[in-house]
Amino acid sequence: MPNTDTKKTLGRNERKGITLLQLQDMFPDEASAHKWFENVIWPEGTTCPRCKGQNVYRSTHKQMPYRCRECNRFFSVKTGTALQSSKIPLRKWVYAIYLEKASLKGVSSMKLHRDLGVTQTTAWFMLRRIREAFSLDTPMEFEGAGRG
Repeated sequence: MPNTDTKKTLGRNERKGITLLQLQDMFPDEASAHKWFENVIWPEGTTCPRCKGQNVYRSTHKQMPYRCRECNRFFSVKTGTALQSSKIPLRKWVYAIYLEKASLKGVSSMKLHRDLGVTQTTAWFMLRRIREAFSLDTPMEFEGAGRG
């Protein structure tokens, strides 16, 4: 006889997470969001997203702060990710990811537009990219972010 005491999924009351106020404390500015994305994308140090080379250095380029010595190309934390070709600040991306992933059924582009102060088409673009990135089962945890 099967055990009926076990649950297959966590209900709303059993879910653990962080609050919006904790998220705001973790990401008070753009620099903290940038540092968190770097730690998520490059957990073992900065590597070139094109050639996977580790011989990189910080450049003076305004939008592409890193340069690979192996392939001689500039790149940023957004290069090769769902955030590529986006001028949206990283802090807004963090909040959008949080709102989408914390919601049991996802969030609409209209709600995201109101919550983040972006246009509805920008919110739709962000949600499409976030859903595409998370469909690849790439974990992005908020634990320990911005506290370094």
